[in-house]
Amino acid sequence: MRPAVRSPVVAGSFYPADPARLEATVRALLERALPPLGGTHAERGSRPIALVVPHAGYVYSGLIAADGWRQTENQRYDLVVLLGPNHTVANFSGVAVFLGGGFRTPLGTVPVDGDTASALLAADRECTSDPRPHEREHSIEVQLPFVQTVLPGVPILPVVVGSEDPRRCERFGVALAGVLAGRRALVVSSSDLSHYPGYDDAVAADRAVLAAIARLDPDGLRRTIRAEESAGREGLATCACGASPLLATLAAARALGATRGTVVSHANSGDAPMGDRERVVGYGAVTITAGPPGAELAALDLPPHVPRHDTRGER
Repeated sequence: MRPAVRSPVVAGSFYPADPARLEATVRALLERALPPLGGTHAERGSRPIALVVPHAGYVYSGLIAADGWRQTENQRYDLVVLLGPNHTVANFSGVAVFLGGGFRTPLGTVPVDGDTASALLAADRECTSDPRPHEREHSIEVQLPFVQTVLPGVPILPVVVGSEDPRRCERFGVALAGVLAGRRALVVSSSDLSHYPGYDDAVAADRAVLAAIARLDPDGLRRTIRAEESAGREGLATCACGASPLLATLAAARALGATRGTVVSHANSGDAPMGDRERVVGYGAVTITAGPPGAELAALDLPPHVPRHDTRGER
């Protein structure tokens, strides 16, 4: 028998617990978010194969997350794969596929595609169905209200990627792509960026990491993270708390035919009205498509915070 539906654990802290308020908040964020991007260097209407979106509280990162999720507007998917890091289980360094019946939020229950979960476990024998990494993990949960609003009725496949071994992440990503072949699936990497440097250092580190992600180069991303973390930026603890899901997502997306990454937007917690600019967390949205090969980095030349990302209305 499949395990019970997972209950929300960060409702009321990371996002509103009241259903009406949560729905209004998500819809307001999406209304103010960037519409699907196009232009001379990106194929207008190209269906995202993968997204990178942040997972902090909505008052800090909600609009950046909405920028990413809105890139799926008017697209059809039959599955959303949610890859999150391990924040809660000490010494877990594997890949945990959720086999329960669904994830519940204040907006209702999102069904888990159990058949695809089982197929992934069979395709990658290094994966586990250990439910512990999912029990209190917020990085997947905070994406669900966006799934429920932007892609209602689409089932999910939640996976906690706890392994920091880049080759393990690559093997998992390739196995995931094999299971998804022929599907209209969206792979979502849930990751925040720099943790705890000052504002200017966060902007510099985040721009470098986002550019590396958009180039769809896992080795380049690892080199960039190492370089930024050894650059002597005071307070910088990590450049990406979801580095493992990022590496797995790049491997899966490339195996599924992705050839282009586009940085949609970026900001950090210091851009929020209540944010402390001396100690910030960075956020970015990236879409990965089969558009013209290359990387679209124009958003990195824009200020990291503009008026449309004012979060005062979502406190």
